[in-house]
Amino acid sequence: MRSFTQNWSAGPIGMALENFRRRREWFLEGASPRQMSNVLLAGVHFAARREFVRSWPVLVKIDISPVCNLRCTYCVHASPGEDEALQQQVFRKHQRMTVEQFERIAGEISGRSAAVALYYIGDPLMHPELAEMGAAAKRFGLNSHVSTNFSFKLSDDQLAALVTSGLSHLTVCVDGMDQELYERTRVGGDIGRVLDNLERTLAIRRELGRTHPKVEIQYIKYQHNLGEIEEAERWAADRGVDQFTAYWGNLYNYADISPDRYEVTGPKSPGKLPLCAWPHFAMQVKWDGEVIPCCYHRVAEQYRPDGDARPIGNVFETSVGEVWNSPAYRNLRRLVSDPRRTETESGLKGSFCEGCPAVFDTTDEAAQRTGETSDWESLFERDGRGVVRRIPG
Repeated sequence: MRSFTQNWSAGPIGMALENFRRRREWFLEGASPRQMSNVLLAGVHFAARREFVRSWPVLVKIDISPVCNLRCTYCVHASPGEDEALQQQVFRKHQRMTVEQFERIAGEISGRSAAVALYYIGDPLMHPELAEMGAAAKRFGLNSHVSTNFSFKLSDDQLAALVTSGLSHLTVCVDGMDQELYERTRVGGDIGRVLDNLERTLAIRRELGRTHPKVEIQYIKYQHNLGEIEEAERWAADRGVDQFTAYWGNLYNYADISPDRYEVTGPKSPGKLPLCAWPHFAMQVKWDGEVIPCCYHRVAEQYRPDGDARPIGNVFETSVGEVWNSPAYRNLRRLVSDPRRTETESGLKGSFCEGCPAVFDTTDEAAQRTGETSDWESLFERDGRGVVRRIPG
């Protein structure tokens, strides 16, 4: 079993490199010469600051459904309390990409992109046809990845369907071994159910003589669960988990870092490389085909009816290829290469990336409390019904 510690304070490019190192098998395993050439070409275009690119996105993230079964404190699904942005989030069961729509995307990027990720802010197991999508990804020669809280009532047949679907990588979130500690941040989750599902998944994979999906445990660290990391890592090693990844978690919410909640003091100076890798390497597609360039910025704006979402195209109205080299996408590549251009080029103002801390100097760090520097008890409490609430103020 590989163990991996991730440093989320490494900056946008550092984070991109760490994510690639963490999931290099997912990107590169079984890649065709054409897919490998696309990876290299994307790197060349990135280093050369190309705005119109001949490469395709190496990774296409697809939010097959934004719906989730938990109310994790960091997420837009969290109990809203007095937060207006969280109160305005709208999620409905009908918000699902169809298998046919997914196949349309997969067919277009087949042989070019290396991988698809089937999630954004929802849990992919909320989609009843996840296994069919995994099979479609394999059929089109794409590695595929899901990240799930795994806190579902799942039968052996359902788990076997997942194992045999063609998914190449499965990440399961295990943020503690004790229910009370685990549920402080994974609100509504059941760690016993998570571990049971995971143990049975690994047993089914072993019984079927399969090596995929590769299974990763993701352990998000907080002060309250540090004492259980070694136990979790032993549990994983004893049962054949392929990779164990630990990193510090956030104790703020996506809504806390919405662009309207911090001050932007000016564009950053350009570096030797563009300040963000997303516009050259990856694309985020929402369940309805809307495209945004990354999964970190404006998260709390995407599912507010009047949110400042700023999509840059729709792959169902046009195509992946047309959106990828559209004027809007080319402007984003131009912006991340030299953010100072926003001061003189009106076409770069009002883009999705406006105000992003990766390319602008901002005061967003004031809202960012992490498990490394803060403890849960100073920021959260349980009300009389045992519901996790953020302490006001």
